[in-house]
Amino acid sequence: MAREVTGEGRQVRLGTIYAAHGASHGFVLVLPAVLVTLRAEFGASFTTLGTVATVSSMLYGLGALPAGLLADKVGAPVLLRVFAGASAVCCVLAALAPGIWWLAAALALLGAAGALYHPSGLAEVTLNVPGGGRELGIHGGFGNGGTALAPLVAGAVAAAWSWRASYGLAAVAAAVLLVALVRQVPRDRRLPPQAQAAAGGVGRGALAVVMFLAAAEGFVFQGFVTFLPAFLAEVGGTGQAAAARGGVLAAVVLLLGVPGQLIGGRLAETDPRRLALRYASLYAGAVLAGLAVRAAGPTPLGVALAGLFSLLIFLGQPITNQLVARSTRAARRGAAYGTYFSLSFGVGALAGAAGGVVADRSGLAAVFGFLGLVAVVNTLGGLAVRALLGPGSTAGAPAA
Repeated sequence: MAREVTGEGRQVRLGTIYAAHGASHGFVLVLPAVLVTLRAEFGASFTTLGTVATVSSMLYGLGALPAGLLADKVGAPVLLRVFAGASAVCCVLAALAPGIWWLAAALALLGAAGALYHPSGLAEVTLNVPGGGRELGIHGGFGNGGTALAPLVAGAVAAAWSWRASYGLAAVAAAVLLVALVRQVPRDRRLPPQAQAAAGGVGRGALAVVMFLAAAEGFVFQGFVTFLPAFLAEVGGTGQAAAARGGVLAAVVLLLGVPGQLIGGRLAETDPRRLALRYASLYAGAVLAGLAVRAAGPTPLGVALAGLFSLLIFLGQPITNQLVARSTRAARRGAAYGTYFSLSFGVGALAGAAGGVVADRSGLAAVFGFLGLVAVVNTLGGLAVRALLGPGSTAGAPAA
C-alpha cells in the first residue's frame, strides 16, 4: 500500500501521505471523544463545547480553499509539513489549556491546520500517480480508518488517564508524522511527465457540476457521521451502556468505508463518462438505502442498512476525486481540491442543524431518509456530468 513513486528525482513514499490523511481526520475528532470530561473539568455547557467544535470544523473545511492556492504556489510537500508541524503545536496547546477559552483557541487553530491537508495531500497523490484510482481508494480508506479509530483511541486514553493525555498522544503522533513527511515526501522530487497534463479531462461545464455536487456530498457525509452513533445507540433499547454501544457500532460501520474506498478506487480507473455513470448509480443506491433505514428504524436490519448506506457513499468518493484530477492541470490541482473540500466541508457543517430538526420531529431514523433524499441531487448530478461530457469525451485536454 505504501507504493514508492520515482521520477527523475528522489523517491516519494505514498504510504506517509496516506497516514497523514488518517491523522488529519483523527486530530479534529479527539474533541467529540472527550466532551464529557471537558464539561466536568471546566463546567462548560454542551452548547459552549458544541460551538467550539463547530468553529474548529468550519475552519477545517473553509480553510481548504486558501490552502489549495498555497499548495499550488509553494508546493504540496511544503504544505504537508506545515500541516503536521502546526497540528503538533496545536495539540500541545490544547493539552496544556488552563481554561475553556484557551482550549477553544487551540482547537480553532487545529481545525485551520487540518485544512491544509486535503488540497496538498490529494494533489501529491494524483500528481505522482496520474489516473491512479487504486491509490485514491487507499488514500480514502486511511481517512476512514482515522475517522473511525481516533475517537475510540482518544476516549480510551481519556478514560485511563485524562483528556490532556489524549491531546498529548495526538501531539506525539503529529510530530512523528512530520519527521516521516520530511524524509519520505522530499521537496526536490520530480513528477512523472504525464502528471503535467492528465488525459481524459472532463471540461469546464462538467467540472462546475462536480464542484456543485461537492456541497451535496459533504452534507450527506457530515449528516451521516454526526447522527450515526446516536441512531445506533437506540438499537436494542436505551440504558447505561447505550452510548458506548453506539460508539462501537458506529466505528464498525465507518470501517466498512475502508473496503468501500478500495473498491471505489478500482471503479475510478476508467474514462470520465463511465466515472460519472458509476457515481450516479452508487448514489441512486444510497437514496434507496437511506429511505430503507428510515423504514426499518433502530433495529438490526436498520444497522445493516446503515452499513450499506456507508459503503455506497464511500464508494463514490474516489470517483469524484478522480473527476477533479482529470479536469485540472497540474499547476491548478491544489486550488481545485481546495475549492472542492471547502464546499464539501463548509456546506456539510450545516447538516448537523438540519438533521437535528428532522430528528426532533421524526426520530433519528428519519435523518437517514432525509439524507437519502439529498442524495438524489448527487444521482441527478452524476447523470448531468455524463450528459455534459458527450460521447467524444473519453480523451481530451483538462480544463484550467
